[in-house]
Amino acid sequence: MTGEDPATKRKKAAQTYMRLSGIGFQMAAIIGIGAYGGWWIDQHTGWNFPILTLVGSLGGVAIAMYILFKETRV
Repeated sequence: MTGEDPATKRKKAAQTYMRLSGIGFQMAAIIGIGAYGGWWIDQHTGWNFPILTLVGSLGGVAIAMYILFKETRV
């Protein structure tokens, strides 16, 4: 047979799992930083509607999705 060793398969699966879970934490951090940055600026502007919080959150989501697509591209 030309199959791989079971230990090698498990090691590759663990590496893939760690890489993808790292991307999830990275996405959460980027979105959180964008939302917090927008909220912080909104607190200093004194505007009634939190537009910069929305912009920061959506910007964080856009950047996180870009990084996700870039990292998972085969």
